[in-house]
Amino acid sequence: MEKIRELISLLESGVEDYDAQLKVMQAERLKYIRLSMTNGFGTEEGDSKESWLLHLKQLEDALTLRRDSIRQAIQQTAEDIQKEENA
Repeated sequence: MEKIRELISLLESGVEDYDAQLKVMQAERLKYIRLSMTNGFGTEEGDSKESWLLHLKQLEDALTLRRDSIRQAIQQTAEDIQKEENA
């Protein structure tokens, strides 16, 4: 039962972090769309279209990694519980 409690705690914080990061990514996508519509991209490294695309890709990759980590924690806990039950 302790492993389940630990997993619940981990999931709560992980899902909260995921949701916060998802909101950031959605806001950044909206900024990108606005810049695309107004052709407002700059020519400097930090504000060029390519920089924005890289930034969005990094945000998406971070979300995927976070989601995969949560999934892996669930699977690992399930395996540990099964091992304990079979022992």
